[in-house]
Amino acid sequence: MITIPVSAIQTARKLLTRIHFERLKLPVLNHALATVDAAGLTLAVCDLDHWLETRIVATIQAPESTRFLIPAAALVAAAKGDKGSSVQFECSSTPDKPKLKLSVSCGGMPVTTVYQPEPASGFPVRPAVQGRITIVPKQTLLALQTVAGCASTDATRYVLNGVLFSPNDGGTLIATDGQRLAGAPARFAGSEFILPSAVVHVLGFPDFTARDAAIQQPEEGKEPHIQFRSGPHTFIARAIEGNYPNYRQVIPHEFLADATVPEVQRSALVSWLRSMESKGDSVRLTWGKPGHLTLTLRDSETTGAQIQVPVTVTGQPPAISFAPGFLADALAIGSTLSLIDGVSPVKATDPSGSFCVLMPWRCVAEDAPEAAAGNVTAQAVAA
Repeated sequence: MITIPVSAIQTARKLLTRIHFERLKLPVLNHALATVDAAGLTLAVCDLDHWLETRIVATIQAPESTRFLIPAAALVAAAKGDKGSSVQFECSSTPDKPKLKLSVSCGGMPVTTVYQPEPASGFPVRPAVQGRITIVPKQTLLALQTVAGCASTDATRYVLNGVLFSPNDGGTLIATDGQRLAGAPARFAGSEFILPSAVVHVLGFPDFTARDAAIQQPEEGKEPHIQFRSGPHTFIARAIEGNYPNYRQVIPHEFLADATVPEVQRSALVSWLRSMESKGDSVRLTWGKPGHLTLTLRDSETTGAQIQVPVTVTGQPPAISFAPGFLADALAIGSTLSLIDGVSPVKATDPSGSFCVLMPWRCVAEDAPEAAAGNVTAQAVAA
């Protein structure tokens, strides 16, 4: 019999469900693997591409090296136990026909449920990763979440469906979808790899970003799995195989004007842009009033909402237009917009070193017809 605090089950389930194992069609994968050993209890889930496990403090009255599966429905039931109470799991019968008894208190009433889980022998084997171990500070894991929103979701551009970990320039994170390119400094000393967006989502769990993590990379020529260890958690995931585009050649470095949105205004401006995302094709930036930025929402036929924000300006910024959501993402990364003209890439930067390169959605001149913007990574992808 294993006794676990309900609060521990709730926390573990919040982490484990980031793998979405409850939705998988293969019956054995709709379970969490419970492993009892001399050091305690480990719960693990797997979807064939990812392996996620966590250690839980528990009172154990069972032989060492016991392994059994807990159905997803049982974890849900256990997590609904009364606050401050405990849940008990008891596995019995033969290995081929296991039975799992769950005992928990709900609303002050004891509830016992019996499940018939899949045999533990059918659960996938934990991937083995052998190679160099490096330490990644929590700031890098936080930066990973910052840039990940710019990764592509287009299945035909698979290599862009994640975040690049590069040791260049002391360590860099890069993500792009072809219209935006986000980057951030990363203290990372390992070899280059591409982390899928689904992996980034798991690493965004607060327990991962609250402390430094150890990354173990495979030896050259081995299976492309990356292992992350952070506190009681271990996460093993398959990296994206392929060559990432040359992102450096699309990052502009010389600008004619800068505009900085005050921090007290930035959050409100980002929220406004995201609320306007479904109401217009683009938002146009103009600088008619000294020390102020005017943003005007436009669709294919009309001019809509307008907002004015105080900014600190150097040089003479050009009038320029962007997709509202893309501009919101760029300003969420950096509050300073560095501009060249109405057709060239714009770079949003932050004092931390994070940045976002953004192409205009359309370039509108008062005396010229509109022209569609280019692709921020077109040259890089072609290369």
